Amino acid sequence: MKKLIKINLAFCLFITINTNAQTTKTITGFNHVESVATDGKFIYAADIGKELNPTAKDGDGKIIKLDKKGQILDANFVKEKLDAPKGLAINKEVLFINDVDKVLAIDLKTGTKLYEIDFSKDTSFLNDIVVWDNNTLYVSATDKSKLYKVNLIDKSYSEIKTDVTISGINGLFCYKKASRIYLNGFGSDNKPNGVIGYINLKDNTFTRITNLEGFYDGIFISNDVLYVSNWVAFEKKGIIQGIGIFGSNKVAIINISEPISGPADFIIVNDQLIVPAMMSGEIHFIKLDSDLYLKL
Repeated sequence: MKKLIKINLAFCLFITINTNAQTTKTITGFNHVESVATDGKFIYAADIGKELNPTAKDGDGKIIKLDKKGQILDANFVKEKLDAPKGLAINKEVLFINDVDKVLAIDLKTGTKLYEIDFSKDTSFLNDIVVWDNNTLYVSATDKSKLYKVNLIDKSYSEIKTDVTISGINGLFCYKKASRIYLNGFGSDNKPNGVIGYINLKDNTFTRITNLEGFYDGIFISNDVLYVSNWVAFEKKGIIQGIGIFGSNKVAIINISEPISGPADFIIVNDQLIVPAMMSGEIHFIKLDSDLYLKL
């Protein structure tokens, strides 16, 4: 059988909608923030360090702890040496971090390392990380265009072999009620040809949900809207796009006050986007239109 990406043509309509989103706050002074996560009480941000090099083992990466309003509480929360931390995920008082070629488990109470899982024989660019359940994580290896399943019981991992290759696989989001992992790709050959879709974990097939392509990074589902961040180019041109996963399945560009310089792995909390700008060292807080799903 030929390995074809199954395109749902209903998702191919692209529109621009005034979503009434606006930047409410911008936190500056970071180096290159790649990811943010929250435990509901605090925000944690991964800064890869002074150089914009996601694979450099230079020891200057750090995790910043902020309150929910963006005030910095601890500029170096994790006590373990970090190189270029990227994807973050939190479960049961444990902060999981992708750092170049290993997954670190950090105690949220103390900032100290509990354990690590070594991926060095398979990748040097672990990127996003998501929690499926108490015993299972999924991580993306952007350099290898591969998705890995992590077993936290025995600290092992295995590749999820899909029917097609998702070039530069990047952002991940668990959608457990449909046994899916939504994901996107940063593309290949330094071209904005990354795609958006989901993997059905029942048979590991990939379904592409829009024909739009880009330098895709973060991904998040909120209130029946799939949001993705798109760098567009390696300059201050980044955007956030919303895709309706029900209804008419349209695609919208979220109306923000100005383009974002490298919008990376973001989260949504109470109808507010919290978006790291990786190239400019900022974190943007952007209020969303809570009724966007009705327009899509």
